[in-house]
Amino acid sequence: MKYLLKVIIPLVPFWVFAVLIKFTPFFHYVNAGDTIGEDSVYGLIAYYKVFAPLLMLIAVITQYLMVMPLWNIIRRKPKSTAGIFISMFFISLLLAFGLAYIIWDPVTGYFHFASIGLFMAGVQVFYWTINFLVLYLLDWKVFGKAVSVPITEHSI
Repeated sequence: MKYLLKVIIPLVPFWVFAVLIKFTPFFHYVNAGDTIGEDSVYGLIAYYKVFAPLLMLIAVITQYLMVMPLWNIIRRKPKSTAGIFISMFFISLLLAFGLAYIIWDPVTGYFHFASIGLFMAGVQVFYWTINFLVLYLLDWKVFGKAVSVPITEHSI
């Protein structure tokens, strides 16, 4: 049950976002489909409404196939944590700038390319940080094992 909880965790932000969209009148825009790709809140909401099921599926698959194996390594060997986080940072940076290059329009200049790449990398680093923090909070007992020293007459 606890493993299933760890796999379902990435869905929580999507559900919160869905509830915000559902119950906030500001986001009930009639022509939302016309605004996809316009760098506006309405475009983001329209994109989310269309692709939310696919995003949730990708989040669960990513959590199951990538995050949980990495988390199991961290649980077994806590000293590997720094190496895993540094690797994830550079992988996120590489993928973010790769995707930014694909969607970048050269007419907009290199500053726009860099801002897209840094934004995407920031989102990924934030996602991974929160994800591993929540996993740590679920498994804090594994990391909190203290070595108990027996008290004897000579140690007092």
